[in-house]
This record gives sequence, structure tokens and C-alpha cells, in this order.
Amino acid sequence: METRLLAYEHAVTVSEIAAWANNLIGKEVPGDPGYTVVRVIQFQTTSGQSGYDAMILVEVTEIKPETQVALSEADIEVIEELTSSIDETTQN
Repeated sequence: METRLLAYEHAVTVSEIAAWANNLIGKEVPGDPGYTVVRVIQFQTTSGQSGYDAMILVEVTEIKPETQVALSEADIEVIEELTSSIDETTQN
């Protein structure tokens, strides 16, 4: 398990921090490309004159480049053509 410690500063409310932390799940780690947030493990908030600050410990996973496929428009057209011809063959 890999983790990252993230910070959120000058929030007006604690709800703002909670919403930010919950929205991190499944997204790329801020400032650490190549990793996505799996879950929030722990957080701590402090209050000050300028609002609330938080430290948030999150579990992360590395994005595997081989699992990401980028298709061009031409690739999509070929795939559609091939799959439509398969459908025609099975119907005959």
C-alpha cells in the first residue's frame, strides 16, 4: 500500500475540506501525476484566524500506462467496421 500526505489550507468550513477529500477518490493525486487516490485513510483539521487547515492521508495506486488505451478516430472506424461485419456474418 502506498500513501500520500495532502494538505488543504484556508477552508471556510470543515464541510469544504470533507467535500474536497471525498472528491479526490478515483482521481489523480494533486501534484503527483501517475497516481490515483484509492481512499482517505485519516485526516486532521486545525482552526485558525484564516479558517480551517487539514492534513489528509490517502492511499494511492499507480496508474499503469499499459492499461490506458488511446484510440484515434481512424481506429474507432476500423473497429466499428470489423464488428459490424461480424454481426452480419452471424445473422446469415
